[in-house]
Amino acid sequence: MAIAKAYNLKQAYQMITSGKQTEVELAFDVDADAFFMLSANYGDSGAKITRHNNHFVLRRDQEETSASD
Repeated sequence: MAIAKAYNLKQAYQMITSGKQTEVELAFDVDADAFFMLSANYGDSGAKITRHNNHFVLRRDQEETSASD
């Protein structure tokens, strides 16, 4: 599946929590507060945040995504 792009924090949360996307590129300037909020909310459940072409990408395991359905 292709990486979905979120252009603001609200859109990122919608994509991540919908369970339809396993990878969401944060295609906006992420400040420290937003970064740590995302990592606290999703990092504990096994999601990974990596840097990809000047943006962060939040990647959730397929099993984790299907378990939330």
